Amino acid sequence: MVDATEEPTVRTRVLNGVAVPSVPPEEEQDYYPNHERASIRSLRRHVRRGDSVVVVGGGWGASTVVAARMTHFEGEVTAFEPSSEMVDTIRHALTVNGVTDVASVEHAAIGPVREANAKYFGPADGDRLPPEAVPACDVLELDCEGAELAVLRVLDFRPRVIIVEGHPHIGCPGDEVKAELDRLGYDVVDEGTAGMDDDLPVITALRDERKGPT
Repeated sequence: MVDATEEPTVRTRVLNGVAVPSVPPEEEQDYYPNHERASIRSLRRHVRRGDSVVVVGGGWGASTVVAARMTHFEGEVTAFEPSSEMVDTIRHALTVNGVTDVASVEHAAIGPVREANAKYFGPADGDRLPPEAVPACDVLELDCEGAELAVLRVLDFRPRVIIVEGHPHIGCPGDEVKAELDRLGYDVVDEGTAGMDDDLPVITALRDERKGPT
């Protein structure tokens, strides 16, 4: 007989070097060293000490933790995540990885929400914010399940770095992302892939000071 007073075992996934405890009653431990490898690689290369970083689409929280580490705990990282289930997971991850002093999560979606995503991440039950609600930052990561172009098209500031995970199957193909980044005055410096089938383009771009103001 199970003692109802016992604390449930929490499963921990290790996602590209980031421990991410999930909700009980799962247990054991999984390792995914290539989780979001292109986005996380770019964060490790381009986030600087003291940077402000915004992550639109927090997911499991691995990107948020990595960004916080790369600021050398002297910056500020904010993740936006529409699902309360994933918000809880991100908060666990921030606590376990010791980055709560510089990283936080907002329970909100920025840009349009596809209800079909609920089967993967849980219901999008957070606040709904317009695409122009992205706060100014030094580094912007967009992985918001098809809302990436909507955000880029109304972006009224110029981060030093923009990292975008495209979603061609839901109206956000990589070539359109690159065209929009070029319009905004950015040079693509890295391209990779994400997704279970490596079919999602991940594009990293740096602001070209010659093409426009910050």
